[in-house]
This record gives sequence, C-alpha cells and structure tokens, in this order.
Amino acid sequence: MSTLTTAINSSGTTTSSTATTTASSSSDTLGYSDFITLLTTELKYQDPTESQDSSQYISQLAQLSTLSQLNTISNSISNVQALNMIGKTATYEYTDSSGNTSTASGTVDSVISSSGSTYLSIDGNAVAIDKVVTVQDSSSSSSTSNSAS
Repeated sequence: MSTLTTAINSSGTTTSSTATTTASSSSDTLGYSDFITLLTTELKYQDPTESQDSSQYISQLAQLSTLSQLNTISNSISNVQALNMIGKTATYEYTDSSGNTSTASGTVDSVISSSGSTYLSIDGNAVAIDKVVTVQDSSSSSSTSNSAS
C-alpha cells in the first residue's frame, strides 16, 4: 500500500513524498472492504429457504457510509487546527526513555498529514496533534488549550 505524505511549512510551500508500507490487520476499525467481506460471507452461508432481509444490509451500509464521512470531517477539522498552529509555540506531552510522561515546547514549523493522521513538526520533531496541550502565539503570552484530543 502506498502512502502519500504531504507537508506544509511556514512559508506555505507544499512538499509531498510517497512511501510504500504494508497494511496491518491489527486495526480496530472496519472499512468498506471488511463490510463487503462480511456481507459476501453471510450471503454464501445463508439458508436459501430463509433469506435475510436486504434492507438490513442497506441500513448497515448507510451507517458505515455516514461514519466514514464523519471521520473525514473530523480529519479535515484536525488539519485546519494544525495549519492554524504554524509559527506558534506549542507545548506537548511525550514519553521519555524511562517511560515517564514529560512536556516540551517549541515552534510549529510545518504540518504533516500521513495515513489519515495529522502531525506537527515542532522544532524538527513529529508530534501527533492530540499530544499538544497548549498553543501560544509567539508574539504574546496568552495560551489556548488544544481541543483536538
């Protein structure tokens, strides 16, 4: 599977790169292909004398479609929030080498969107947007909490 990674830096320049990765089956989410696989398996093994109501399948597919669209909207909002952080000072949590949770601060240099996740480049470190605790305008001392978590 190929993954397109797009980064936008503080000058507005966009760079893209493509990496090939192997899909992991350890995901906890179901997608369209999983739904189709389940549907075909159910149809394959159903009793022909007692077929299932097709409206149930249509209802499940509609729910899956709605969930997918909500996920896309959520990712878009996350990307907009991240883009608004470029040039600002962000404080984020991370786990150090001894397993303790620590915080660090730095200037947001760019935004990285990869495989449906949004990351900030903070002083050269890729940080997941949900690890950001506060964002502060570099020219003022007021801070705002991140509501993306």
